[in-house]
Amino acid sequence: MDKNRYLLELSESDQIDFGKVDFQDQSEEQRVFSAVWALESHVNSGGFLQYFSSWDGDTANFAPDALRRIGANACAEIVERALRSVTQEQLPDNYDQRKALISSLIQIDPDKLEHSDADFFTYPDDLTNLLYEYVQKNQSAFSKS
Repeated sequence: MDKNRYLLELSESDQIDFGKVDFQDQSEEQRVFSAVWALESHVNSGGFLQYFSSWDGDTANFAPDALRRIGANACAEIVERALRSVTQEQLPDNYDQRKALISSLIQIDPDKLEHSDADFFTYPDDLTNLLYEYVQKNQSAFSKS
């Protein structure tokens, strides 16, 4: 079975809240899926800068917990380091506030998140397999009538 294809199709289905329901209003299992999906999608296409600055950046504070829940402990540590390199507080959930914070930091140090990007790109955890296994173990949370 192509697990990546399965997850991609699932992400676009009515069974997933990602992109359809506000993150804070999703169930715990759906939040785990959304956070991991957003993280991997954005970091792979534009690094942590893109992830934190995106509309999906409101998942970033929860992402380390989500990663630990699927067993991706090394990736969780990388995300925590990336978050700490941006702010010692929680990253703002509000898009405009988060975007302003990231923009101001990048003007000071445009390469601030490059080490975190490089660490993430080593893929210390198999996120596809781990997320697939998580969905399989929590099938009822992803089966909407």
